[in-house]
Amino acid sequence: MSPKRTPTLPPSAKFPSALYPLLSVFLISLLSGCGLFRPSENRTIPAATPLIIALPANFSTGYRWVLDPPLQTAHLLDEKYSSPSIPGAQGEQTLRVVFPREGRFNLKLSYRRLWEPLTVPAAQTTNFVVLVTPKEKNTSMMEQLFPSQELPSAISQPEEEPAQNSPGKLQIRRP
Repeated sequence: MSPKRTPTLPPSAKFPSALYPLLSVFLISLLSGCGLFRPSENRTIPAATPLIIALPANFSTGYRWVLDPPLQTAHLLDEKYSSPSIPGAQGEQTLRVVFPREGRFNLKLSYRRLWEPLTVPAAQTTNFVVLVTPKEKNTSMMEQLFPSQELPSAISQPEEEPAQNSPGKLQIRRP
């Protein structure tokens, strides 16, 4: 019996060293697509300061970004949608959320149609890790117990009408 020989490649069949830079560029682009080099989605804000999040959306399809789950520590103050002048084109939805206390929170948003049941999966989801730090200014004990209304309410208020003083009559303001 003859001894086994392992096949060897001729020198011309080896991997050319000129392709190493091209291979490294290919590997870096492959890894960046996996999210390895993606920038961090962490946000740091002071407590009770609104966080503004702008995401691409298209309301003409019925989809919009919503808090998922709806009951989170974050409170949705308001949302706006700005669309280009072309009907049906993609616009931008801007959400303002506020975190009333300090801590680290995972803010999850889903891109879904509001009339569909929650059993239908969202078209897209995104997460933001929000680190809420203490307020920068020193507040007194009274301001901590009874904070001033710095943030506008999402509920519209009726216009104020001046009360008319008429003796013996009760005046009711109309909204």
